[in-house]
Amino acid sequence: MKSTDKSRNIFWVILLCNIWVLFYALVMYLQVGEIPYWVALIASANYNYLFGLVSIFIWQICKKIPFDQTKKILFFSFHFISAILLSALWLFICYGFWYLSEGKKIFEQVDVQGIIGWQFLFGMIQYFFVAGIFYTIIYHRNLKQKKIEQAELKILMRDAELKALKLQMNPHFLFNSLNSINALVTKDAGLARKMIAQLSELLRMSLESHDKLMIPLKEELDLVHKYLAIEKIRFGDKMIVQEDIDPGLLTKSFPAMLLQPLVENAVKHGIANTRSGGTISLSIRQSDQRIVGIVINETSDESLQPKNGNGISINNIRQRLDRMYGDNYRWHVDASDKNRFKIEFEIPLTGKVG
Repeated sequence: MKSTDKSRNIFWVILLCNIWVLFYALVMYLQVGEIPYWVALIASANYNYLFGLVSIFIWQICKKIPFDQTKKILFFSFHFISAILLSALWLFICYGFWYLSEGKKIFEQVDVQGIIGWQFLFGMIQYFFVAGIFYTIIYHRNLKQKKIEQAELKILMRDAELKALKLQMNPHFLFNSLNSINALVTKDAGLARKMIAQLSELLRMSLESHDKLMIPLKEELDLVHKYLAIEKIRFGDKMIVQEDIDPGLLTKSFPAMLLQPLVENAVKHGIANTRSGGTISLSIRQSDQRIVGIVINETSDESLQPKNGNGISINNIRQRLDRMYGDNYRWHVDASDKNRFKIEFEIPLTGKVG
């Protein structure tokens, strides 16, 4: 794509240069009136292609003297002097080439004294014209670079915010897990030790992906399963888990630490705070080019589930999804039934990680 754009730009530059050569030849032919047009055309090509060579110096001058960072008096004074010097240099080179090829015949063929004045003035006009084009190019290039830098800065800021939000979940999750272990220590030391071993493995898995924003769905599910294994030790048959996962999505890119906090929220508010326990249902499926996830916890008696869906972990997830997808995701909380709490989300399907 970039190569095509570059080729297109080169084409337009060459086309405009050739048009300018034809126009300059016409002006010379009409001004002098004593030479054939083809002679004027040769002279125009000589003058203007050599001026293109001189324009390299104009480009360097424009880069060294920024329009918006130089006092205007100094800016215009410097360019005025540069226009005089480069216009004189341009004519010296042009007539030098003519003299080397034609010798003194040049003075017989062309009324140098009659045209050199307006050629010099024309050279200065060309200088300011070309300098204006160069400053326009520099302005748009700087503007484009600034937009790129701002976009990169926004991405860096977004990633930093996402990582900070993700890291907030680790102490929150650890606190809940330690509370679960504490509840077992006095009841069953053997189960408590088993739970500590499971927690150690879970923390290892969590640390392995602590700096990643996106991981394969399978890795996120492994984290969920390890967490549920810990809570299963604590709640036993009081907690029933049901899963419906599309196998084709296991290798797809998925936001890290998205499912685990939702499942943890379901356990904390839906299972731990009921006498009879309940069922946690997790569904991940594909709809068109999107991933649809549903987490439901159902109990036979009323739990202490937050009815507005604004718990710490849920708010954290919403903030991360906002920064990652903007308006390109869907989030729905259904707490209309006092014994059933449902969170449904829909995010773009973005392919495999890496």
